[in-house]
Amino acid sequence: MLLTGAHVAALRELASSEEAGQAAYELAEDDRRALTYRALELQGLAALELPRSYRLTYAGREALQLLEEMRRDWQAGSLRLDERGQLLLAGEHENGEQNWRFLGSDILAALQAAEHAGGRVGPATAGLLQARGLTEEATDPLHKSVVQRLNRHGRAWLDFARRHRPRLEIDGELANAIQRMIPGYSGRPAPGLSGDFIDLLEAMELITWSLPDGRFYALTALGEAVYEALRKGGYTLGAVVLDEPTLKLLALLVDRGSEALTADQRERLQELGFMGLDSYLTPAGEAALRAYALLQSERPVSVRTFALTEAEVEVLLTLHQLAARQENGGPSPDLERLRKTLVEQLAERYREIVGRYGRRLEERSALKRRAVELLGELRSRDEWFDSLWDLEELIASLEALALVRTESDGERTLYRLTPYGQRVVEEQQQEQIRAISSTAVKAVSMAVTRWTGLATSWVERAREEGLVGSGGGVTRAGRLYSWLAEHCPRQPMLTRVEAEVLANLPETEPGPFVSEYQASLEGERLAWALDKLEAHGLIDRLADGQIVRTEAGRLLARAVAGATKLAHPITPRIVRLLEAMRQVGTLYVKEQKVRLQPEQWKEVERLTGLGPQEFLETRHVARMGHYIGEVTLNEAGLEVLEAAALLQQRV
Repeated sequence: MLLTGAHVAALRELASSEEAGQAAYELAEDDRRALTYRALELQGLAALELPRSYRLTYAGREALQLLEEMRRDWQAGSLRLDERGQLLLAGEHENGEQNWRFLGSDILAALQAAEHAGGRVGPATAGLLQARGLTEEATDPLHKSVVQRLNRHGRAWLDFARRHRPRLEIDGELANAIQRMIPGYSGRPAPGLSGDFIDLLEAMELITWSLPDGRFYALTALGEAVYEALRKGGYTLGAVVLDEPTLKLLALLVDRGSEALTADQRERLQELGFMGLDSYLTPAGEAALRAYALLQSERPVSVRTFALTEAEVEVLLTLHQLAARQENGGPSPDLERLRKTLVEQLAERYREIVGRYGRRLEERSALKRRAVELLGELRSRDEWFDSLWDLEELIASLEALALVRTESDGERTLYRLTPYGQRVVEEQQQEQIRAISSTAVKAVSMAVTRWTGLATSWVERAREEGLVGSGGGVTRAGRLYSWLAEHCPRQPMLTRVEAEVLANLPETEPGPFVSEYQASLEGERLAWALDKLEAHGLIDRLADGQIVRTEAGRLLARAVAGATKLAHPITPRIVRLLEAMRQVGTLYVKEQKVRLQPEQWKEVERLTGLGPQEFLETRHVARMGHYIGEVTLNEAGLEVLEAAALLQQRV
């Protein structure tokens, strides 16, 4: 939905015409406001009376009523907004205020993010919403501080936008413009595309602008489907080429076959390139049908993302190298072999960094700088590695994202790449070895809808990591990590730092986006803890800078309350143990426990697939974390399993 000063002025003009007793307001043939009124019509705020007359709809009157309520509160001194907002409410539409966006895709995304956070407004969008009179100050009783929250007007406009969905109708001229568009993540949809056309795209919810400054645009999920349909379809300039009646014909074709269509309807669909001569949908028709499905039932979606530290990438590359050696008669990739090879390779690579950057090391990340410093100070490479990384932690994190799998070989545990891990290796070998952050992947993986928003900082990060091209559009790497975000199975995994961050989750991002080369070591580690929590589906970082726990995150935050002193409070092995105990034991509902007989431990061990020593170690750690007792699976353990089940769901 889009309401600028020009749109509000047009609504008031229609209301004045109605009050004067005119049935409709007629535009002159050369009136430059034609596309402004067209946008109102598409949004259901005005109705077209052929050939060029418009009248207010019920939704248009409701929008004016909401503005009138805001005006009364402002005049009474109970509503604060900036000068442009005051001029809009007062009806003083100067030339400079005509293009001011009172409501748009970014504003709605900010409202939605605030509602998702319980009404609290994020730091990135507080000024944006306050300027429009959509927030109020409130006291936070927990922190005893003053915060910005949505006021009744902010909630009312969000409710209004949800109830009034715009209509999709694209003519040949607009379709031709869409075909030339850059598919997202650039500053402007297409060179030479007029502002009025861009407004129409936003009014129909085909594009959205990033928060908080609108520097980047992205196609929404609906916009992507329409873009694909028009790029693959054929059409004639001037005619309506994609609208809801056409989409209904496509649905009828799929449901009942071409016999249900008239000859003219079949000819029309073929002319548009949506139906082939064989009476089946073309690729353009399939994309158009996806657009129809989104129009019918678009709903909030859970956004999956993905993250890898540079050290985890090194582990994957080392496992790939060891697998190649084993094929040529080399040793199996057990923990000892993996550790030895990884330490040697990392040490050599950091020596290369010293040689390459020399005095310019301050340009690298804080962790790289610290690694280089310690490499010169410590004699033992093993000691150097252990001071910076924990190999078991790295493996557990990769296993939780299904990039690595373990298998038992007698008393030893071997480590193998999964097909998902192999795809990461292939991509990293083609490009520079680098970390992949969750917000960068989120920028390209999220299906942007009226329920979600895009942050400028996410797009900046995606560009830095090579997931978005410098001129816009998603790169091959971006498509890969977006695919992995959607398809990689998730298992609960928490390091001690991640568990502490999850239990004491900050309400907002630690600070504004900075390049990894500018962050401190402590800031870098906190950022990666947040990245991992989000990649594992435990938190959601909102486009307005706020952070909230997911349902799985809330469960795990409770479950690990007694395990935060463990080095690895949750690992895939612990989860496998808990699952095996639940499968073998008997649930006692009143006690919220699963009980085992002592002799059933053998079956539990078999189901976990762990070696004897690893099983004993995992059981000991699970007891230390209070997930299990001597012969019981406790409530905390059941909460871990409930969280694991949620993470496997695809919403």
